[in-house]
Order: sequence, then structure tokens, then C-alpha cells
Amino acid sequence: MENKHTNTELVTIGAVKEQLKAYMLKAFLEEAGITVFLQNEMSSQLYGNMLEIKIQVSDTDAKKARDLLNESGYVL
Repeated sequence: MENKHTNTELVTIGAVKEQLKAYMLKAFLEEAGITVFLQNEMSSQLYGNMLEIKIQVSDTDAKKARDLLNESGYVL
């Protein structure tokens, strides 16, 4: 999937079933300056934790995001 704002590809760095965890991960990464997109965010609300919410970042931020999550102990 291409991000129309920056012409970079979006990369899925992980997925979670809990919406609260998705929001926490998004806030954590955005605090570090990484723009985060949550795929299936609304569908997850409709189906109640049956769908995984994909955590997506630009391909240029993917390594930094993974490193930050690993260093902080977040498990995806």
C-alpha cells in the first residue's frame, strides 16, 4: 500500500487483536516521531477482537520502529 502523502510504501511491523494495545503502540511510536497507521481499526470494533489490527509505518521508519519496540519490551 502506498502512502499518498510521502510516496513511500507502508510496512506492517506487527499486529494485535486488542484495540487498546494498538492505540498504545501508536502513541508510543508517534511520540518518537514515527507516523503510524492502524489497518482494520474500525473493522476490529465491529467484530470485537476477531480481526487483527495491523501496525503500519513507512518503509523508511520500519527499522527504527521495530528497534524502539524491541528495546522497550513491546511484543507484537
